[in-house]
Amino acid sequence: MVAALAAAEPGALDRSSSLAGWTRLTLVCHLRYGAVASQRLTTDALAGRPTSFYPGGRSRQRPDTLRPGESEAPADVVGSLATQSGRLHELWARLAPPQWETVVEEPAANPDLGRTTIDLVAMMRLTEVEVHGGDLDVGLDDWSDVFVAHALPVRLRWLTTRRSNHRAVDTAVIGSWLFATTDGPGSVIATDGRTVTVQAAGHKTTADAVIEGSSRDLLALLLGRPPRQVLTFGGDTELARAFTRAFPGP
Repeated sequence: MVAALAAAEPGALDRSSSLAGWTRLTLVCHLRYGAVASQRLTTDALAGRPTSFYPGGRSRQRPDTLRPGESEAPADVVGSLATQSGRLHELWARLAPPQWETVVEEPAANPDLGRTTIDLVAMMRLTEVEVHGGDLDVGLDDWSDVFVAHALPVRLRWLTTRRSNHRAVDTAVIGSWLFATTDGPGSVIATDGRTVTVQAAGHKTTADAVIEGSSRDLLALLLGRPPRQVLTFGGDTELARAFTRAFPGP
């Protein structure tokens, strides 16, 4: 990513990305901050300290993390992204296997991600890099098979929680959806508007609606990104299309 950004023509970072309302530079700033925040979450968790992705609060702090610093040129932001990502890699490379399961506790007065663990912080970081790498629209490869294989089950499990950084949920949309994965095991997601359940699908599993596609494209649906191939809807097709209202993504 850094190599592609550094090779971009002058002014390219100031242009729009494929993510509506975000320039490429906004994305680079966001990715840089994510590397810094992931370092803090990791070191604080290992020390047993409560910690936050946005210590100053998401609504108050986040806008400044999406902009370069004063007098900071776009190329400087790219260089800083490389530096902070390298530091994060070095920190995580030193972890022993049991340390990945260390709980990251947030202060009660500043909830955001919810109770998580260092290995899930790493999954969130991988998600940022893979997804926003595509959003940058600078010719990077599509999402890796490793990312899709690990992120899809994690994102399905997270549907059962309501974190404070979720977008608005339409609780009037109730029912069940079969995620019919063309290249792997399926899942059934159900909600009554208040609680959500996710379970593995069997050969005789039924649901009100069916959404069929590749693991990659079903993950894209969960992440609010367009699929590479058109998803197929079955059963109650109106309910199938309403899935993103009940689960609007991160």
